[in-house]
Amino acid sequence: MSADAAKPGVRRREFLKVVGAGTAVASTMIGCTSEGVEKLIPYLVSPDETVPGVSTYYATTCRECSAACGLIAETRDGRVIKLEGNPSHPVNRGALCARGQAALQGLYNPDRFRGPMLRKGNTLSRITWDEALKIFGQKLAENRATAANAVFINRHESGNFPAFLNTWLAGMGMPAAISIDPDADYAAISANKQAFGVAWPKLDFGAAKLIVSFGADFLDGWGSSVSQQLDFADARAKMENGPRLIYVGPRRSLTGLNADQWINAKAGSELSILHMMSGTSTTTPEQAAQESGVSLATLTALKAEFDAAKPAMVIAGGNTPHGKELCLAAYNLNSGSGAVGATVTSTGALNGFEGIDSPSQLRAVAQKMQTGGVSMLMIRNVNPAYGMMKSSGFAAAMAKVPFKVSFSSMPDETSSMADLILPDNHSLESWGDAEPVRGTLSLQQPAMDPVFDTRATADVLIAISRAAGQGSFAAGSNDYRSVIVSRYPGGAAALAAALPRGVASGTTNAPTPREVPAAIPATGATGDYSLMVYMHPVLGSDGASKPWLQELPDPVTKIAWQTVAEMHPATATKLGVQNGDHVLIQTSAGKLSLPTYVYLGIRPEVIAVAAGRGHADIAGRYARSGSNAFDLLPYAEDTSGAVMLTAGAKVTKDGGSTRLATTEGSARQHGRGIGQA
Repeated sequence: MSADAAKPGVRRREFLKVVGAGTAVASTMIGCTSEGVEKLIPYLVSPDETVPGVSTYYATTCRECSAACGLIAETRDGRVIKLEGNPSHPVNRGALCARGQAALQGLYNPDRFRGPMLRKGNTLSRITWDEALKIFGQKLAENRATAANAVFINRHESGNFPAFLNTWLAGMGMPAAISIDPDADYAAISANKQAFGVAWPKLDFGAAKLIVSFGADFLDGWGSSVSQQLDFADARAKMENGPRLIYVGPRRSLTGLNADQWINAKAGSELSILHMMSGTSTTTPEQAAQESGVSLATLTALKAEFDAAKPAMVIAGGNTPHGKELCLAAYNLNSGSGAVGATVTSTGALNGFEGIDSPSQLRAVAQKMQTGGVSMLMIRNVNPAYGMMKSSGFAAAMAKVPFKVSFSSMPDETSSMADLILPDNHSLESWGDAEPVRGTLSLQQPAMDPVFDTRATADVLIAISRAAGQGSFAAGSNDYRSVIVSRYPGGAAALAAALPRGVASGTTNAPTPREVPAAIPATGATGDYSLMVYMHPVLGSDGASKPWLQELPDPVTKIAWQTVAEMHPATATKLGVQNGDHVLIQTSAGKLSLPTYVYLGIRPEVIAVAAGRGHADIAGRYARSGSNAFDLLPYAEDTSGAVMLTAGAKVTKDGGSTRLATTEGSARQHGRGIGQA
């Protein structure tokens, strides 16, 4: 054996083999890990539709969020190597966000479940699919008498799958699935449904002379960020004829940084400013100024500019104690100024958010599990044991369910508690469809064979029905592709003709959301500071397992891989800390020690923390980076059933310091005039 052979790591000959197989594939397989290099075996006989070394392109649908953008997947030698936006798609029009690009790392993630697993004692062990389907079928049969007490929690998506799933559940005597989108602004959705009759109306930035955003971060991930970014860029490209943007809120987000003016109002005071702008409320400019901490001159100028700008647009985000009321007040202001139907309209509304259930449904499930009222729990691609914060009691209550099934493809805090894991295919390995705008279907087809021994959830449910001879799918379709073909106008021939373009005409029926349970209001806030938790604009709720997204700096703080406490320079001086020094944040729900990030774009009494990092070790080698901001939040809901992400907090200097992982050299120009505005 040579001396080189005895050394750990990748040997030169192995490295050259991998590089010779294609740098794109190599980067996907190796990434930033020190694991041994796997052998790449080329096709001995290439499939008919492939030529070695020549790419094949598949039009499909992105499932990284509910917007359901169109994708063009480049596949070479049987492996997807690149994703781009589909120019024919009505939502993203050829563009693609970072989360869509990083879907590749979900596909090839080394922490994905390799196949079905069964809990044996305290550990999950691999089993065959035959064993897994047999066990699942037996448990369904055992729970037939209590099937009405079973719960299925599904990651929200538009298209035919929700109706398919609810049909299967009904055939098994179970209630319809709970459809959850942990990234959606449910307070805004609830207000939109009440005001417009649609979940997400069309925002025509180009038609507005003035845009006033009350915490609606339409460039950061609020709503359909790709289409909104494109529309806003087109509107601002008009230069002097483009709309002015005013951002109102306690923290200046990416949307706020793109605004012409930032009005740094106190957290929770936005509603008083909206009432003042309407002119029909008893709230005077003086009262609004006192409540918001904004000067009277600034608020008077805001009202005057809004009254003069026709048409204008007012939009509001729901992450406040009165989120739904704030969004409804924005609608009333638009309606009174003539903006409804001009700059904000239900025509061309985004359909991807229709049918989402309120987050309070998960709290109701937790209460039911706590009392032993759930006989079987099934979860697919949702992680409430992480996102529902400890104070909700979801994780503790889940342990009391007799049998738990996870269809998630990635390990996480919720799937780690399951008794049986039936891992779903990745969306790039699956058939499906979506309805991103009403009347248009976005088609989803496999761009490659499954990487691991996983199966599409729909195929698993069909197999169970056929084996048990029960339900609507006991006879007929053998797989979900057959179901899609049977529901597509024109059948298999028409579907085959539409697949290359990726979009087609058609409609599906979104499930009717459940009635919202009575809200749990917030208790009195304690502490000298207002804690503001916001969803990380790059990671979202489940992007922490993808190192590309972890490495991509936050567009505002420029921080990567870490969770920091954002605070104003005056606050940092008061606490005696600087960048990297640890502070202890304490709320009624818990405490967290975080490194400091000093940021001018935040009010002195506000501490902001991004959520999305800090998963348990079970969630994989990448997701555990950072801290879980949800652990700081006491559980509370607004009137829409949305979970509040604000709390009162006590903040003190803590021991230790951490070097910040940032791409920003300095936030100041130090008088050098590098960038002239």
